[in-house]
Amino acid sequence: MSLTFYYPSGGFFERVHPVSKLICLMASFVPPFLGNEPLEVFPYFSFLLLAAFFAQAGANLRRVYKLMIILFVMSIVLWAFFYRGKSALFTVGRIVIMKESLLYGVTTGIRLNCFILSAIIFLTSTPIEDFTYGLSKLGMPFAASFALTLSFRLTPLFMETGQAIVMAQKARGLDLDSGGIIKRIRHYVPIIVPVLVSGLRRADQLAVALESRGFGKTKKRSAISEFPITWRDYVLISFILVICFVMGAHHFS
Repeated sequence: MSLTFYYPSGGFFERVHPVSKLICLMASFVPPFLGNEPLEVFPYFSFLLLAAFFAQAGANLRRVYKLMIILFVMSIVLWAFFYRGKSALFTVGRIVIMKESLLYGVTTGIRLNCFILSAIIFLTSTPIEDFTYGLSKLGMPFAASFALTLSFRLTPLFMETGQAIVMAQKARGLDLDSGGIIKRIRHYVPIIVPVLVSGLRRADQLAVALESRGFGKTKKRSAISEFPITWRDYVLISFILVICFVMGAHHFS
């Protein structure tokens, strides 16, 4: 299974200009804050879910749906205890659960999942190279944009290395599933050390490779690909702005 999120499909989102996708990604984080109740935020969540399937991000959604459920449940539980309300809904022992607290927890959980869906759509339709290109075109220094996007490139490699080391240690008889939590943590020491050593070796090799290619020698860099502005960019940006305007008008009215 590939550990990266990018899925080359040639669809609508993939052919949008990287700068437009970055602008839409940042704008997509605004509408969830323009709703104070679940029914005000859920339609936007449904729209993002439909857009995710339109972007053929189903495989990536299956990889993160457990995280989305955990965030949703934890949001309800935490805000039910820490957010003050006025209308008592029910009582658990000495703890009084307020209606406002529960609704706020549900709303916050939907917001968090909206952020995840927006990121999944972006990562599914955007190669790392296009991500770097978009950040550079927005004015970020190339060294900073390269360092930021490098984390998206190296994280899957570290995960793949960790999985390979786990399988190798299990083949040698290492038991990672038995015992208490302290014992399990001790069992992971033979895995953590090789991963760290591999990461340091990979970082050193990357530094040598970048220096040999003259990284940072010139301030202005050329790009291997140029992306034209098409009707898809105008449609996508206009659509996001309309959603922000409609939800903002409803929120402040």
